[in-house]
Amino acid sequence: MDRNLALFDFDGTITRKDTFLVFIRYCVGPLRYSLGLILLSPVLVLYKVKLIANWRAKEIVFAYFFKGTSGEEFSRKGKAFAGTVLPTLIRPSALQEIQNHLAKSNRVVIVTASSAVWIKHWSDSLGLEILATEWAEHNGTLTGRLAGKNCFGDEKRNRILSQIDVARYREISVYGDTSGDKEMLTLGTSQFYRTFQD
Repeated sequence: MDRNLALFDFDGTITRKDTFLVFIRYCVGPLRYSLGLILLSPVLVLYKVKLIANWRAKEIVFAYFFKGTSGEEFSRKGKAFAGTVLPTLIRPSALQEIQNHLAKSNRVVIVTASSAVWIKHWSDSLGLEILATEWAEHNGTLTGRLAGKNCFGDEKRNRILSQIDVARYREISVYGDTSGDKEMLTLGTSQFYRTFQD
C-alpha cells in the first residue's frame, strides 16, 4: 500500500464559483463578455433544459471567445489569472484541507472540467497534480474544440482509473459539490459532498 490519496473537484469545491466564466471575463473584458453571453443565450437556455450536452455547450462558448487565439497567449493569460485572480476565489477551508493532506504526505489530485491552463500555476505552487479538460490546437492556434472528452461525470472516474492505480491506496478521500462529481465520489473510501461552505 502507498500513501493515501485525495481527489478534489475544483469549481465550487475548492473555489467559491465556476472559474470558466470568470476566466473568460478576465481575458476578454466585461463588455465583450456581456455581449457574448447575450449572443450565446439561446445555447445556454438549451443547455439548462438539457437539450444540449454539457460538453457541447461548453465547446460553443469556448469557441466563441477563444477560437483563433494562439496557444501561447492562452497559456500566458492562464498563468496570469492563476497568479492574481484565482487565489481570491479559493475557499480557505478547502485550502486548509489540502494542506492537511499534504502535511501527511498524501497524494493530492485535482480532477476538473476546467482547463489546467488557468489552474496549473496555482496547483503547481502547492505540489498538486491535475487531471483536466484539454483544448485542441492546430499549428499553435486554438481550434475551439475539445481535445478528448470533457472531464465531467463518467469521464472524471475514467480519467482517474486510467492514470492512477487506485488499488495502491488504503484510503481515498474524494471531495465534490455537484452531480458531475458523483461517479468520482464512488471511488472514495471517504466521500465529502459540499463540505466547504466559506
